[in-house]
Amino acid sequence: MSKSLRDQLVASGLASASQAKKSEKQARAESQARKKRRKNKATKPADLSGTSPASKAETATSAEPESRQLARKARVQRSYRDQARARKENVRAANRAMRAEIRQMLQQHDQRAKEARDDDVPYNFVHNKKIKRIYLPRGQVEQLSRDQLFIINDDGIYHLVTKEIADKISARDPSRLIAARSDPVEEMDEFYKNFEVPDDLDW
Repeated sequence: MSKSLRDQLVASGLASASQAKKSEKQARAESQARKKRRKNKATKPADLSGTSPASKAETATSAEPESRQLARKARVQRSYRDQARARKENVRAANRAMRAEIRQMLQQHDQRAKEARDDDVPYNFVHNKKIKRIYLPRGQVEQLSRDQLFIINDDGIYHLVTKEIADKISARDPSRLIAARSDPVEEMDEFYKNFEVPDDLDW
């Protein structure tokens, strides 16, 4: 309220001098309060992240479930790895047990003589596409040809076992049983008998 207006109000009797003065003081106080508010707004530091405290709180709460999700995923992956490792170890343990069991059966039921004799004869068979030869008594060679004995491979050492033991070993590990029980050399001789040797062939 301007001074002239105050004077006019006092002169016209609409307001006393003290009321006019009080009104002027109140207007000045309100004006100063408005200026102070504007100044505070202008000097307040800006949020560098561009987000308000409320939005920061929301981000924190939304990030918390994500971290729990990642932790759960890590636990699941670790569990899968542990299970795969346990399965491999179980397979290895089962293989070791099977090999020990086969070796024990071979030690108890091997029909092959431990020492060679003068009257042993060669017996040829195929193993891994290679012709192998072992020396056996004639009686065992006949048993092999009649499928009464079978050859079992134990890491390159060959044993002779009965059909019952051969079936038990084959049930545990079929690769141990030597399938070819006939003499391949004799088979080749039989095959080449059908071909005549030319008379003019020079040796």
